[in-house]
Amino acid sequence: MEYIHQNQPRSGTDKVLGGGHHQEVETYNRNWVVGLSHALTPDWNLSVQIPVVSRDHLHIHNHHGVPIPESWDFTRLGDIRMLTHIRLDTSVPSQGTFGLLGGIKLPTGSIDVRNNDGDVAERSLQPGSGSTDLIAGGFVSGRFAQTDWHAQLRWQHAVLERQNYRPGDQLGLDAGIRYPLGPVQALAQINLLWRGHDRGADAEPADSGGRFVFFSPGLALPIGRNMQAFGLIQLPLYQNVRGVQLTTDWAATAGLTMRF
Repeated sequence: MEYIHQNQPRSGTDKVLGGGHHQEVETYNRNWVVGLSHALTPDWNLSVQIPVVSRDHLHIHNHHGVPIPESWDFTRLGDIRMLTHIRLDTSVPSQGTFGLLGGIKLPTGSIDVRNNDGDVAERSLQPGSGSTDLIAGGFVSGRFAQTDWHAQLRWQHAVLERQNYRPGDQLGLDAGIRYPLGPVQALAQINLLWRGHDRGADAEPADSGGRFVFFSPGLALPIGRNMQAFGLIQLPLYQNVRGVQLTTDWAATAGLTMRF
């Protein structure tokens, strides 16, 4: 489960006060993701990620000087991702691994959610983008002394769009370590993300896209032999957005992993 509360308008790297014709106030995101993974061979793994997006959003529409609040509150299926990981090394896993990843994001999420007044939410708020995206990248992992480390690079690009909206490309780099502290494992990650601006008649290119750096410390706790609970707090180190966008001062992720 991922929790993100965006309540701070930002322009570039600076926090700003809301204003103008369209004033963003806040967005609550509570996203649930079910992931299933199956190893076809020791070197080839297939996975599917099924998200459920729960989102509350409020903004102010200033119409001829009269502030009119507009809000949306929904829980819907998001865009499903199907990925494959292929190991390219010939060593045993304990000596480190590296390989390629690729996949596709399907347009399974709705793009026409309305509020109680019948107003359609802007496309960037919808549970789905409406686009079919290709995903490509690579991964590497290893071990140094008692510390396990990993890194993953992922690029996402829309190849098919719907209703005059194409989300911007995304390029992300995640690097992290895992260190044992008795029965608990300490986690730490650095997350870098670049987002291109959205395009199309239904997009807001002037207020989309940006560059972000996050530090994510956390803990993992084994539960029995085949289950593990984990939690991470994501803290922004750098946020530079295009135009005016809502940002967050922190986010949190928690979940369970099970082996069958």
